[in-house]
Amino acid sequence: MMATISKIKTLLLQNNRILLLCHVSPDGDCLGSLLALGRALRSFGKDVTMACEDRIPSYLEFLLEAGELYLTEDVEGSFDVAVAIDAGDAHRLGKKGLELFKSAKTTINIDHHDSNPEYGHINLVDPSRAATGEIIMDLIETMGLSLEKSLSVPLYTAIFTDTGGFRYSNTTADTLKKAALLVEAGVEPSLISSEIHENKSLNYFKLLAKSFTRLTIADNVCYTWISYKEIDELGLDFGAAEELTTYTKMVGDVDVAIVFKEKEDNLIKVSLRSHGKYDVAKLAGKFGGGGHKQAAGLVIEGSLDQAIEQVLKATKEVH
Repeated sequence: MMATISKIKTLLLQNNRILLLCHVSPDGDCLGSLLALGRALRSFGKDVTMACEDRIPSYLEFLLEAGELYLTEDVEGSFDVAVAIDAGDAHRLGKKGLELFKSAKTTINIDHHDSNPEYGHINLVDPSRAATGEIIMDLIETMGLSLEKSLSVPLYTAIFTDTGGFRYSNTTADTLKKAALLVEAGVEPSLISSEIHENKSLNYFKLLAKSFTRLTIADNVCYTWISYKEIDELGLDFGAAEELTTYTKMVGDVDVAIVFKEKEDNLIKVSLRSHGKYDVAKLAGKFGGGGHKQAAGLVIEGSLDQAIEQVLKATKEVH
């Protein structure tokens, strides 16, 4: 892997116009990794554009500097290099994001998802890493840069969020060593945790209450649902719904936790989490989705009732 990291470092430093892309529904790992790499490259004088198909959830806005991140719909022009960050599949870049990615002279895919099909000209995919942020940290270190706060805070956020605050089984000794290095570089863990977990609005808890009343257990599966209309009526961004899976997973004596999120036009987004040995990436794969063994997602066209029926049926077929 270090040979690939060295190759990517050389390519990035030899080119000037560079595009970094988030996946749709950006999370802490994706955004933190993107910001750290983008800022690192700008320190070398590179013309870096950082973009995402969707808006950033409010709980991650503390990471951003003014005007630092663009929506892909506002990005024009050609690029020497395009880098997809934490996107398990090229389509996760979104329609415009994928167009921009494909139009670059050279494409790089940096990720840690098991299901990644290695869609770039150069692929740096390591499923043994708890977060893509770990890989980006290695890449930045090969550039000889010190881990100042503008880099260490987003990197720590990337690792912290994708390990569930170091609670998930993907947390390794190397994960904790990297986190310790970032703390030594000036990160204050309590402040990061507070920004992510202790800065919620009253309407956020109203959303939780609504979803909690719908919690259902069937055949060792705990699930609930929420509509994007309900989220919008509460004045929340759609990132708020992503956190519902964390709470659904807390229900004991179940193997799988599922949150169905009803979008417009009969489109249902489904987030999957698992305990123990159940592989939700395989479950997601049955519907064209993907992810990790214990955290995955998919999208189904149809009504909410149809989606629930199909996914619950499929949980019995995957082991």
